[in-house]
Amino acid sequence: MSELLDFTKLIARAAGSVLRERYLQPREIHSKGWRDIYTDADLAAQQTIVELIRSYDPHAAILAEEGITPPDDARLIWVIDPLDGTTNYSRHLPMFSTSIGVVQDGQPIAGAIYDPLHDYLFAAEADRGATLNGSPLQASPAAAIAESIVGLDWGRREQARAVALAWIGRAGMECRTIRAIGSAALGFCYLAAGWIDVYYHVALSPWDGAAGQIIAQEAGAKLFNFDCAPFNYTDATCIACGPQLVDWALASLDG
Repeated sequence: MSELLDFTKLIARAAGSVLRERYLQPREIHSKGWRDIYTDADLAAQQTIVELIRSYDPHAAILAEEGITPPDDARLIWVIDPLDGTTNYSRHLPMFSTSIGVVQDGQPIAGAIYDPLHDYLFAAEADRGATLNGSPLQASPAAAIAESIVGLDWGRREQARAVALAWIGRAGMECRTIRAIGSAALGFCYLAAGWIDVYYHVALSPWDGAAGQIIAQEAGAKLFNFDCAPFNYTDATCIACGPQLVDWALASLDG
Protein backbone atom coordinates (compact mmCIF):
# COMPACT_ATOMS: atom_id res chain seq x y z
CA MET A 1 0.00 0.00 0.00
CA SER A 2 1.38 3.38 -0.98
CA GLU A 3 1.84 6.47 1.15
CA LEU A 4 -0.75 8.19 -1.05
CA LEU A 5 -3.44 5.63 -0.27
CA ASP A 6 -2.53 5.60 3.41
CA PHE A 7 -3.01 9.35 3.53
CA THR A 8 -6.25 9.19 1.55
CA LYS A 9 -7.64 6.72 4.08
CA LEU A 10 -6.50 8.92 6.97
CA ILE A 11 -8.38 11.88 5.48
CA ALA A 12 -11.54 9.85 4.98
CA ARG A 13 -11.49 8.67 8.59
CA ALA A 14 -10.85 12.17 9.91
CA ALA A 15 -13.76 13.64 7.95
CA GLY A 16 -15.98 10.75 8.96
CA SER A 17 -15.21 11.42 12.60
CA VAL A 18 -16.52 14.95 12.16
CA LEU A 19 -19.76 13.60 10.68
CA ARG A 20 -20.16 11.00 13.40
CA GLU A 21 -19.64 13.52 16.20
CA ARG A 22 -22.31 15.83 14.76
CA TYR A 23 -24.77 13.14 13.66
CA LEU A 24 -27.30 13.46 16.48
CA GLN A 25 -26.82 17.18 17.04
CA PRO A 26 -29.27 19.78 15.68
CA ARG A 27 -28.56 20.51 12.01
CA GLU A 28 -28.15 23.77 10.17
CA ILE A 29 -29.69 22.99 6.78
CA HIS A 30 -29.20 25.26 3.76
CA SER A 31 -30.53 25.04 0.22
CA LYS A 32 -28.32 25.08 -2.88
CA GLY A 33 -31.25 24.57 -5.25
CA TRP A 34 -34.21 22.34 -5.99
CA ARG A 35 -33.99 19.25 -3.72
CA ASP A 36 -30.31 20.10 -3.08
CA ILE A 37 -29.17 20.85 0.45
CA TYR A 38 -26.02 21.13 2.52
CA THR A 39 -25.52 21.26 6.26
CA ASP A 40 -23.06 22.64 8.78
CA ALA A 41 -21.61 19.10 8.92
CA ASP A 42 -20.80 19.14 5.18
CA LEU A 43 -18.83 22.36 5.67
CA ALA A 44 -17.04 21.18 8.82
CA ALA A 45 -16.01 17.89 7.23
CA GLN A 46 -14.81 19.66 4.08
CA GLN A 47 -12.73 22.06 6.14
CA THR A 48 -11.07 19.11 7.87
CA ILE A 49 -10.33 17.44 4.53
CA VAL A 50 -8.92 20.57 2.90
CA GLU A 51 -6.71 21.40 5.87
CA LEU A 52 -5.24 17.89 5.88
CA ILE A 53 -4.62 17.91 2.13
CA ARG A 54 -2.98 21.34 2.34
CA SER A 55 -0.74 20.08 5.15
CA TYR A 56 0.32 17.23 2.87
CA ASP A 57 0.74 19.42 -0.23
CA PRO A 58 0.23 23.20 0.12
CA HIS A 59 -0.24 23.51 -3.64
CA ALA A 60 -2.64 20.59 -4.09
CA ALA A 61 -5.42 20.98 -6.65
CA ILE A 62 -8.81 20.21 -5.12
CA LEU A 63 -12.28 19.69 -6.56
CA ALA A 64 -14.85 19.68 -3.77
CA GLU A 65 -18.63 19.64 -3.75
CA GLU A 66 -18.91 22.68 -1.53
CA GLY A 67 -17.38 25.26 -3.82
CA ILE A 68 -13.70 24.48 -4.48
CA THR A 69 -12.42 24.03 -8.04
CA PRO A 70 -8.93 23.12 -9.31
CA PRO A 71 -6.81 25.04 -11.83
CA ASP A 72 -7.56 24.11 -15.45
CA ASP A 73 -4.05 22.73 -15.97
CA ALA A 74 -3.92 20.55 -12.86
CA ARG A 75 -2.73 17.01 -13.57
CA LEU A 76 -3.31 15.55 -10.11
CA ILE A 77 -6.58 16.48 -8.40
CA TRP A 78 -8.10 15.55 -5.06
CA VAL A 79 -11.82 15.04 -5.75
CA ILE A 80 -13.76 15.13 -2.51
CA ASP A 81 -17.29 14.84 -1.23
CA PRO A 82 -17.27 15.64 2.48
CA LEU A 83 -20.76 14.21 3.01
CA ASP A 84 -22.31 12.02 0.36
CA GLY A 85 -25.87 11.31 1.41
CA THR A 86 -26.68 14.68 2.93
CA THR A 87 -30.44 14.11 2.84
CA ASN A 88 -30.01 10.80 4.67
CA TYR A 89 -27.73 12.47 7.20
CA SER A 90 -30.11 15.38 7.79
CA ARG A 91 -32.96 12.93 8.54
CA HIS A 92 -30.82 10.51 10.62
CA LEU A 93 -30.98 7.74 8.04
CA PRO A 94 -27.71 5.85 8.68
CA MET A 95 -26.49 5.64 5.06
CA PHE A 96 -23.93 8.31 4.25
CA SER A 97 -20.21 8.59 3.71
CA THR A 98 -17.26 10.78 3.03
CA SER A 99 -15.47 10.22 -0.28
CA ILE A 100 -11.86 11.05 -1.20
CA GLY A 101 -10.60 10.35 -4.71
CA VAL A 102 -7.22 11.08 -6.25
CA VAL A 103 -7.27 11.63 -10.01
CA GLN A 104 -4.20 11.85 -12.23
CA ASP A 105 -4.45 12.91 -15.87
CA GLY A 106 -8.19 12.32 -15.84
CA GLN A 107 -8.18 8.83 -14.28
CA PRO A 108 -8.75 7.91 -10.61
CA ILE A 109 -5.63 6.32 -9.14
CA ALA A 110 -6.65 6.02 -5.48
CA GLY A 111 -9.77 6.37 -3.41
CA ALA A 112 -11.20 5.96 0.08
CA ILE A 113 -14.85 6.04 1.12
CA TYR A 114 -15.72 5.92 4.81
CA ASP A 115 -19.05 5.09 6.43
CA PRO A 116 -18.44 6.39 9.95
CA LEU A 117 -21.49 4.90 11.67
CA HIS A 118 -20.56 1.35 10.65
CA ASP A 119 -16.80 1.97 10.64
CA TYR A 120 -16.56 0.72 7.06
CA LEU A 121 -13.48 2.00 5.25
CA PHE A 122 -13.53 1.08 1.56
CA ALA A 123 -10.31 1.79 -0.32
CA ALA A 124 -8.51 1.04 -3.56
CA GLU A 125 -5.45 1.94 -5.56
CA ALA A 126 -4.86 1.36 -9.26
CA ASP A 127 -3.77 -2.22 -9.99
CA ARG A 128 -3.66 -3.14 -6.29
CA GLY A 129 -7.22 -4.25 -5.63
CA ALA A 130 -9.96 -2.94 -3.36
CA THR A 131 -10.47 -3.54 0.35
CA LEU A 132 -12.96 -3.11 3.17
CA ASN A 133 -11.16 -2.50 6.46
CA GLY A 134 -8.13 -4.17 4.93
CA SER A 135 -9.87 -7.30 3.62
CA PRO A 136 -10.04 -7.83 -0.17
CA LEU A 137 -13.27 -7.05 -2.01
CA GLN A 138 -14.74 -8.92 -4.95
CA ALA A 139 -17.73 -7.88 -7.02
CA SER A 140 -20.70 -10.20 -7.19
CA PRO A 141 -20.43 -13.32 -9.39
CA ALA A 142 -24.22 -13.32 -9.93
CA ALA A 143 -25.17 -14.30 -13.47
CA ALA A 144 -28.97 -14.22 -13.26
CA ILE A 145 -30.76 -10.90 -12.96
CA ALA A 146 -33.74 -12.69 -11.44
CA GLU A 147 -31.61 -13.41 -8.37
CA SER A 148 -29.93 -9.99 -8.29
CA ILE A 149 -30.31 -6.99 -6.03
CA VAL A 150 -30.22 -3.67 -7.87
CA GLY A 151 -29.10 -0.48 -6.13
CA LEU A 152 -29.80 2.94 -7.57
CA ASP A 153 -29.97 6.66 -7.04
CA TRP A 154 -32.00 8.83 -9.30
CA GLY A 155 -31.07 12.50 -9.17
CA ARG A 156 -33.07 15.60 -8.33
CA ARG A 157 -34.34 16.96 -11.63
CA GLU A 158 -37.57 15.88 -13.24
CA GLN A 159 -35.98 14.73 -16.50
CA ALA A 160 -33.43 12.58 -14.67
CA ARG A 161 -36.16 11.05 -12.56
CA ALA A 162 -38.27 10.31 -15.60
CA VAL A 163 -35.37 8.40 -17.17
CA ALA A 164 -34.75 6.52 -13.94
CA LEU A 165 -38.41 5.67 -13.43
CA ALA A 166 -38.68 4.29 -16.95
CA TRP A 167 -35.62 2.12 -16.32
CA ILE A 168 -36.99 0.97 -12.95
CA GLY A 169 -40.20 -0.05 -14.70
CA ARG A 170 -38.20 -2.39 -16.92
CA ALA A 171 -35.54 -3.60 -14.49
CA GLY A 172 -37.95 -3.99 -11.60
CA MET A 173 -39.87 -6.65 -13.49
CA GLU A 174 -36.72 -8.74 -13.96
CA CYS A 175 -34.58 -8.41 -10.83
CA ARG A 176 -35.11 -9.79 -7.35
CA THR A 177 -35.51 -6.35 -5.76
CA ILE A 178 -34.40 -2.71 -5.96
CA ARG A 179 -32.92 -0.48 -3.26
CA ALA A 180 -32.50 3.30 -3.37
CA ILE A 181 -29.33 4.02 -1.40
CA GLY A 182 -29.04 7.79 -1.14
CA SER A 183 -25.24 7.88 -1.37
CA ALA A 184 -23.65 7.21 -4.74
CA ALA A 185 -20.29 6.61 -3.10
CA LEU A 186 -21.78 3.83 -0.97
CA GLY A 187 -23.61 2.48 -4.00
CA PHE A 188 -20.29 1.88 -5.75
CA CYS A 189 -18.86 0.38 -2.56
CA TYR A 190 -21.80 -1.98 -2.03
CA LEU A 191 -21.29 -3.15 -5.60
CA ALA A 192 -17.57 -3.67 -4.95
CA ALA A 193 -18.38 -5.72 -1.86
CA GLY A 194 -20.90 -7.90 -3.69
CA TRP A 195 -23.74 -6.72 -1.44
CA ILE A 196 -25.61 -5.57 -4.54
CA ASP A 197 -25.23 -6.89 -8.07
CA VAL A 198 -26.07 -3.79 -10.15
CA TYR A 199 -25.78 -0.07 -9.44
CA TYR A 200 -27.56 2.58 -11.55
CA HIS A 201 -27.34 6.36 -11.41
CA VAL A 202 -28.62 8.93 -13.87
CA ALA A 203 -27.27 12.20 -12.41
CA LEU A 204 -23.76 11.88 -10.99
CA SER A 205 -21.34 14.69 -10.22
CA PRO A 206 -17.56 14.15 -10.39
CA TRP A 207 -17.20 13.98 -6.59
CA ASP A 208 -19.83 11.23 -6.51
CA GLY A 209 -17.81 8.86 -8.65
CA ALA A 210 -14.08 9.51 -8.41
CA ALA A 211 -13.33 7.27 -5.41
CA GLY A 212 -16.26 4.96 -6.14
CA GLN A 213 -15.05 4.28 -9.67
CA ILE A 214 -11.66 2.94 -8.68
CA ILE A 215 -13.02 0.96 -5.72
CA ALA A 216 -15.63 -0.77 -7.88
CA GLN A 217 -13.25 -1.37 -10.78
CA GLU A 218 -10.49 -2.76 -8.57
CA ALA A 219 -13.04 -5.18 -7.09
CA GLY A 220 -13.79 -6.49 -10.58
CA ALA A 221 -17.02 -4.64 -11.32
CA LYS A 222 -17.74 -3.33 -14.81
CA LEU A 223 -18.82 0.29 -15.21
CA PHE A 224 -20.42 1.99 -18.22
CA ASN A 225 -22.11 5.27 -19.03
CA PHE A 226 -25.48 5.31 -20.76
CA ASP A 227 -23.76 5.42 -24.16
CA CYS A 228 -22.39 1.96 -23.27
CA ALA A 229 -18.84 3.33 -23.16
CA PRO A 230 -16.50 2.74 -20.21
CA PHE A 231 -17.52 4.98 -17.30
CA ASN A 232 -15.31 7.87 -16.21
CA TYR A 233 -15.93 9.78 -13.00
CA THR A 234 -16.82 12.91 -15.01
CA ASP A 235 -19.78 11.11 -16.64
CA ALA A 236 -23.23 11.98 -15.31
CA THR A 237 -24.65 8.52 -15.98
CA CYS A 238 -23.52 5.08 -14.88
CA ILE A 239 -24.68 1.50 -14.87
CA ALA A 240 -22.29 -0.83 -13.07
CA CYS A 241 -22.49 -4.53 -12.33
CA GLY A 242 -20.66 -7.73 -11.62
CA PRO A 243 -18.84 -9.16 -14.64
CA GLN A 244 -21.53 -11.79 -15.37
CA LEU A 245 -24.30 -9.23 -15.76
CA VAL A 246 -22.74 -6.95 -18.37
CA ASP A 247 -24.95 -8.10 -21.23
CA TRP A 248 -28.11 -7.60 -19.18
CA ALA A 249 -26.97 -4.21 -17.87
CA LEU A 250 -26.21 -2.78 -21.30
CA ALA A 251 -29.39 -4.21 -22.83
CA SER A 252 -31.44 -2.70 -20.00
CA LEU A 253 -30.51 0.80 -21.18
CA ASP A 254 -32.51 0.33 -24.38
CA GLY A 255 -36.05 1.34 -23.71
